[in-house]
Amino acid sequence: MRYFVALLPPPEVVDGLAAAIARVSGRPEPRLRWSSPPQWHVTLAFLGPVDPAVRPALAERLGRVARRHPPVEVRLDGAGHFGGRVLWARVNGDLGPLATGVRRAAARAGADHGDDRPFRAHLTLARVPAGTSPDLREVVRELDEAIAGSSWSAGAITLMSSDGGPAPTYRVESEWELRGSAASR
Repeated sequence: MRYFVALLPPPEVVDGLAAAIARVSGRPEPRLRWSSPPQWHVTLAFLGPVDPAVRPALAERLGRVARRHPPVEVRLDGAGHFGGRVLWARVNGDLGPLATGVRRAAARAGADHGDDRPFRAHLTLARVPAGTSPDLREVVRELDEAIAGSSWSAGAITLMSSDGGPAPTYRVESEWELRGSAASR
């Protein structure tokens, strides 16, 4: 099992994003593996495998992060891709401090075996199948126009687990309400 900490968009945002994707996902090229709406999330920190002995300390530290941070206004605003392999929705909002707090909490709990790349807020929409190199420019342009303006107040951080594989299954393990004030950050 691999773990990550995420923000989950509410159903109305998921529905709007699904409708936008439906307008462009039927294109014959490029061939993409579209993520299913129940899997959509904004990853704050990828942790990788987490030793069961570490889970209580991780939960305690993530709870502290949630108590210190207020809800965050999040907005989906366009699309893009990472290296021609991952198609994503752009996520705007002041998520840096929250992501930093989550990553520090994980490291202090001993659960920092994951990703050390800089935080780039996004919501993964599709992956390019191995062995293909489609031109994503047109689908990104269409999605960029279709995905605009969906926003929500992210009020919780969620510890998720994934069983990996080509069609991973995600499970909510724990969730903490963001209860801090802007002054407490």
